[in-house]
Amino acid sequence: MRKGVNREVEFATNWFREYYRRSPPPAPMGLRDREFGFMFFDRDFVRRHLGFLEENDLRRFLLNQVPSHAYFSSALYERPSAPTMDLKGWKGADLIFDLDADHIRGAEGLSYEDMLKLVKKETACLLDRYIFGELGFEEGHVRISFSGGRGYHVHVSHPKLLKLGSHERGEIIDFVTGTDLDLETVFPSTASMKKDFKERVKVERAVSVPKADQGGWRRFGREALENVANEVKVMNYQGLRERYPLLRNVKDSTLEEMKRSLHSRRGESTGLELILRDDSLEYLTSDRVKELYVQMVQESLKERVAGQIDEPVTRDVKRLIRLPGSLHGKTGLRVVTVSRDQLNDFDPLQNAVPDVFPDTPVKVRVKDKLDIRIKDFHINGEGEFEVPTYAALFLLLRRWASLN
Repeated sequence: MRKGVNREVEFATNWFREYYRRSPPPAPMGLRDREFGFMFFDRDFVRRHLGFLEENDLRRFLLNQVPSHAYFSSALYERPSAPTMDLKGWKGADLIFDLDADHIRGAEGLSYEDMLKLVKKETACLLDRYIFGELGFEEGHVRISFSGGRGYHVHVSHPKLLKLGSHERGEIIDFVTGTDLDLETVFPSTASMKKDFKERVKVERAVSVPKADQGGWRRFGREALENVANEVKVMNYQGLRERYPLLRNVKDSTLEEMKRSLHSRRGESTGLELILRDDSLEYLTSDRVKELYVQMVQESLKERVAGQIDEPVTRDVKRLIRLPGSLHGKTGLRVVTVSRDQLNDFDPLQNAVPDVFPDTPVKVRVKDKLDIRIKDFHINGEGEFEVPTYAALFLLLRRWASLN
């Protein structure tokens, strides 16, 4: 053991070296034009401004230096190993979306396993709704990678994106996140004059339903009309008031009227089906129900469909991002690239555990009560355990355990 290096660091370094010896990551596309950066177990700084001419050069570096984290640039440069950014000669950059638990609503307080499930779900939504959906990219231009830690990276490589600056990328961010969304453009309204029985004139606004052939946030708004209606159907009054604070002082009778308006059958169709068929809210029984229903849709729209991304990553045209096939220094898991179809069944705690790490038992001491499954091993409790090597690495790097 090297002087000053603790047992856990030595243990992790040896197994990372073995991984890079037997399973070196493939070179990224445009290797010669990419900058690389690395972090290490026994050093507290990032070593960057490195470039490699050949895949074997990268492999030798990983094997000899054994980094804890490996990164490559989203950007392409004329001189990627130049010591300053100004000297590198920027040629363009991929578009990167980073989904991490820090930026996902509801991830706080979840177990590690449940957190990974939630982030995967949000990644799938981003891909289907925006990347392959509204933005229209084909899968051949998109690489999806589990980060090895707490999220996923989506790399979009396309000639039309290459030269986009931070401002243009910011506009993509605004679309994906619904920043400064004008609800009037989603649900246009027109003013109308209406007289009551005392001949008093009242100005009302008639809200338009987005049409089925419209795209973007109007399409999302139309989907939200249906989603809200389905919640109204299945939730009780108390549940609806908890879900929608604007309903707290609304009478039960009004909520019941809304349920009937949306879901009672009128011939062969329900009220909701008629609304979506004719793009009209006139099938709702009262102006009060129309008003509440539209408010519920509008107030929940962004929460339902906005992409939950780490915005600075997407805006940055010179970002370092994790190298696919490398190891994450805080988990020992691989940065795994998957297709959209593979993402559905992808389980990081099963599929991202390197095969290089054996089942050989290692004695560890778990610091606090823990309940987690990794690969074929389930640990539940605290104190001394004998665990497979792959589980020991994970627990040590997560700092949930120490070598016994």
